[in-house]
Order: sequence, then C-alpha cells, then structure tokens
Amino acid sequence: MIKNFTSKKKKYRITNWREYNKALRTRGSLTFWFSEDFEKGWFATLDDKHQRGRPFTYSNTCITLILTLRHVFKFALRQLTGFVDSLLKMMGKTLPVPEFSRLSKRATDPLSCMCLSSLKEEGHIVIDSSGLKVFGEREWLETKYGKQYQRKVWRKLHIGINDNGEIIAKELTDHLTDDRACVDSLLQQAGIRFIDELLADGGYDSHKIYQSSEVQQIKSIVPPPTHAVISCNSNPTQRDQTIDYIKKKGYWAWYHKNDYGRRNKVENSFYRLKTIFGRKLRSRNWKNQQAETHLICCLLNKMTQAGMPKSVKAV
Repeated sequence: MIKNFTSKKKKYRITNWREYNKALRTRGSLTFWFSEDFEKGWFATLDDKHQRGRPFTYSNTCITLILTLRHVFKFALRQLTGFVDSLLKMMGKTLPVPEFSRLSKRATDPLSCMCLSSLKEEGHIVIDSSGLKVFGEREWLETKYGKQYQRKVWRKLHIGINDNGEIIAKELTDHLTDDRACVDSLLQQAGIRFIDELLADGGYDSHKIYQSSEVQQIKSIVPPPTHAVISCNSNPTQRDQTIDYIKKKGYWAWYHKNDYGRRNKVENSFYRLKTIFGRKLRSRNWKNQQAETHLICCLLNKMTQAGMPKSVKAV
C-alpha cells in the first residue's frame, strides 16, 4: 500500500500584535499625514521653482499633501478637492483648495518634495520588478475574445529594498525594458558604497551583473539556471563558484548558506504596494506616472516605519 505524504505548510505567529494593530490604526489617522503646522507651508514662496508666467499660488508641499490623501484614501480628483475642502472647514482653517485640474497639472511635484531613504551603513539590497496597469481593461477584453491587442498599456516598476523592507531605490520603465538594465541605476540610488550583497531572482542572472558586482566588491546572490555551465575552471568567477556549489551540494544547500529567503521581502513589498494603492496607475502622462510611483513608494515606506508584524515559526 502506497502512502501519500503531503508536506504541511509551515505556520507562523505574530509576536507584536499590540504594536502592529496600533500601526494599522495609525495609517488611517489624518494626524499621521497632516503635520500640526501644515497651513504655514500651504502657499508658494520664492523657493518653489516654476516656469515663465504667473507664479504658483500653492506650494509643492501643499500639492504633495493633497495627492498623498488621494492615494491613501483612493479618491478621484474631484472627490479629493471636496474632501479636503470639508476637512479644512471642520478644522476651522480658512484655506483655499487647488482645483482638480491644477492638481493634475502639478502631479509631478512629489518628485521634488519626497525622497526615498538610502543606505547609511553596510547592508544588502533586494531587487525585483512587477507590472502596473495604466488604465482600462482593453488588453484583457481583446485577449479574452481571441483578438490580438494593438499595444500594451502597462509599466514595469523596479524597486530595491533594504533589510527593514523599506524601498531605497525605484525605477519606472516600459514593458520592453529588460530587468537587468536597471540594476546599475537601482544600486546607485541605494548608495552603492554601502551595499555588500545583492539578492535577486534568476531573471537577473548574467555575466555582466556578476562582473560589475565584483568590481564594486558586492556579492551577487542570484541563482543561475539549471543548464548553466562553468565558464573558466582555472580562474572561476563568482558566478562559476555559485554554479559549482549548487551542482555539488544542491540548490537548497546554497539557499540556506546565503540566506536566500531574504529575497521574499521584495515580493511582500510588491504585494503590500498593490493591495494598499491598487494594481493600476491613475496617471496617463509619463511624467505623472513617474511622480505617482515615486509618491506611493514613499508612502509605503512611511507605513513600514509606523510598524510591521514580527513573526516566528509556530512550534
């Protein structure tokens, strides 16, 4: 009689429920997104850059704050202006609210107001990419009925995260850009002189990435394909050593030796980003899409800093 052995899924339990519940409540608090003196920076000053013509009425900080509420609470622009106007009246503030068209035209301001954090001390970076829909469901409907859609209307978001799960590098490209082409840009943004290890999935395996990492004294932890061969036996490269180790001791031995499970954090970051802010970009203009992805990455970092669950394996 043959017995069917099924591997049980490992269970985890969260050890900081009280702190994590408090962090989740904080995310929905308006005081978490509004500073106490926000009205002082509501109007533009001479420091706010603008093109020729009439000077700005509202500051970059004001526009960024309102757009932050848009993505956190998922408002359309017209609904957003009504929400902010009623909110200011309830707070007893007599401040004008930018029109929805002005918010749309100045949607690139978050790029100048908010910055991603970078590495301040030695650590590792985990990189990956994922697709974001632009607008509409045309591709799905045409594919569903057997038609070949004319164009792809989606973008690829490339990110790099640190050990705490914070996004420290970001790049937005079209769907034709190869993931490996964005590695150098992500490393530079994160602070390449502080990076000691680079973790990525098999899609980033290439001789060029390994060679550039060796020059920068960065250890690349990228699994090669099963059919990969050693290029040089006399003077093995970092990639050759990885291939040799996996062939001799197996993939899981290499996995545990390099603590490759850390790469799962970037998958979790994409899951959180799409769950909280949606899987589709709201902006249709390329520059606005750049600013939108930059803003939601900064907002996700702020939520991460507020508190994250700490889990351990259940006995």
